[in-house]
Amino acid sequence: MNEKHIKKLKVILNEWNPLGDMASQISDLDDYETEATDILFHTNKKNTVEQISKIIKTVLEQAFGINVDNEKSVAVANEVHSMINAK
Repeated sequence: MNEKHIKKLKVILNEWNPLGDMASQISDLDDYETEATDILFHTNKKNTVEQISKIIKTVLEQAFGINVDNEKSVAVANEVHSMINAK
C-alpha cells in the first residue's frame, strides 16, 4: 500500500459514492480516505477480485452501517486488483 494507491482508491470511491445522499451528513468523511486506507491495508497482490470485493463490502458496511451493492463492489474490486498488480 502506498500513498498513490490511496489517492486512486479515494477517487474511485468518490465516483461511486456508496453513501449516496448520506455522504453530506458525515463531517469527517474526507473523501473516503480512512476507508481507502483500510481496504488497501487488508489487500495484497495475492487476493482475488472476489476476496477484494468482500474486503470492500466489509470495510464500508462496518464503517457506515450500509448494505453495499455486490455488483458495484466487484467492479471496484476489479479496479483495485488491477491497480495493486500493475507493474
